[in-house]
Amino acid sequence: MRTKQALKNLVASLLLEVVVALSGIIVPRFFTELYGSTINGLVSSINQFITYMTLVEAGIGAAGTVALYGPLAQKDTAKISELVSTARAFYLRSGWVFVGLVTALVAVYPFIVQNEIADGGFVRMMIVILSLTGIVDYFFLGKYRVLLMADQKAYVIYGFQILGTVLMTVVSLILIRLECSALLVKGVAAAVYILRSAAVALYVKRTYPQVRFNVKPDMSLFGQRWSALLHQIVTLIVNNTAIVMMTVLLPANALEEISVFSVYNLVGYALTSLLNSISNGVRSSFGQVIANGETDTLRKSYSNYEYLFFIFVFFCYVCMALLLHPFVSLYSADFTDGVVYVRWPLIALFSLLGFVQSVRVPALTVIVAAGHYRETQGRAIAEAVINIVVSLALIRPLGMVGVLIGGLISYLYRSTDVILYTAKRFVPKTLKKTLTRFVRNAVTSAALIAAGFSLIPPVNGWFAWIVTAVAVATVSAVVLLAVNVVFERKEFSACFQRVKDIVKK
Repeated sequence: MRTKQALKNLVASLLLEVVVALSGIIVPRFFTELYGSTINGLVSSINQFITYMTLVEAGIGAAGTVALYGPLAQKDTAKISELVSTARAFYLRSGWVFVGLVTALVAVYPFIVQNEIADGGFVRMMIVILSLTGIVDYFFLGKYRVLLMADQKAYVIYGFQILGTVLMTVVSLILIRLECSALLVKGVAAAVYILRSAAVALYVKRTYPQVRFNVKPDMSLFGQRWSALLHQIVTLIVNNTAIVMMTVLLPANALEEISVFSVYNLVGYALTSLLNSISNGVRSSFGQVIANGETDTLRKSYSNYEYLFFIFVFFCYVCMALLLHPFVSLYSADFTDGVVYVRWPLIALFSLLGFVQSVRVPALTVIVAAGHYRETQGRAIAEAVINIVVSLALIRPLGMVGVLIGGLISYLYRSTDVILYTAKRFVPKTLKKTLTRFVRNAVTSAALIAAGFSLIPPVNGWFAWIVTAVAVATVSAVVLLAVNVVFERKEFSACFQRVKDIVKK
């Protein structure tokens, strides 16, 4: 049952990421073409500031999910009700703080960008619209999401997200086609999010009629909340420092540079989200295994998971390295300033950034599932410090490239640390196997990339790009899979048997 639920979460999560990635590529393409790079950069910049404000969530979701594993496994309805009511109380507190921070942003931010966008009213209204999803999260959706994630029903949330994303994409493209206001386009996206949240709430109330969300909360229940918050802070710093620093520290063309960054980040974010969605899909299963003390099951499951994940992550970044240059060239071809988008240093750095960040996912999945927030908080702080210090030192002389180098160095440190920590604390005597898998796939991937740059002809249109992408993906998948089957046939057979058993059930 546990594996079946994990598979449902995984499939739904992967499908969601594909849909979100396609929407995230298509809508900004036409949005930037109509409204320009400055407005696109404005939206990206505001979103990053709002993302930082989500720190007021204060680890509630992560701590609540971990706390619910035990009561859900024991079917302790009273404890479940107490925990979700506590989550509700925390979310309401955080919601009011979030509203205060948004109000401050509305007052201050227009002056930061007034040299590029003089219409302060437009900027303020855009901030309000883009912040609506956060407000809905705190005052309405958060408590339901915590319960579904802990009960291995993340696929419900993902399903409603898929439907909402498709609807938002279609309506947004229609509005852009009609040349409606950029405010209306973003307002529609916020309205769809509100409808999606209402659907999730209705599902929870019908599925868990015995769970009450208004019992007396116990604020002492979320013991890992502040440690989880610290990890949230680090994640936000290392993933979102670039745009915030560019907004504040770059010269007059900051919003244009942010627009360039956002185009590359469309692909980078889509891949990292896709890979993280795999973790989201199986994390609660690992959490239950760890909570039940099933050491042998954990070791076998983790080995299967890491084996398959490494194949997939190397496959993804071989494709990104070979296909990103022609993609950006075609994507920005109709922009008025499209020539500034195609830069080889950015192609190399974004590919490396995504890979170095994603290779830690299997090990990090286990750390998060075990709730080891407090135990790893010092290491997380070190990652953030490295990121900030190096980025601040390099942004003036190197611009965007300097910020990306800061992120890359911090990712190298933290990914290495996460892999070592998991090998030592949860799956002892597996580090040699992990390193062997890494080296094997790295050598194979380097050979594929070198061959690709030598053999792939120039790409002159979207049809040619699609044909090239299919060819690159097919060859990369076959070669990587074949190499790993040859070197670890038993592991492949175990993974294949696990999937076969799930399908039969």
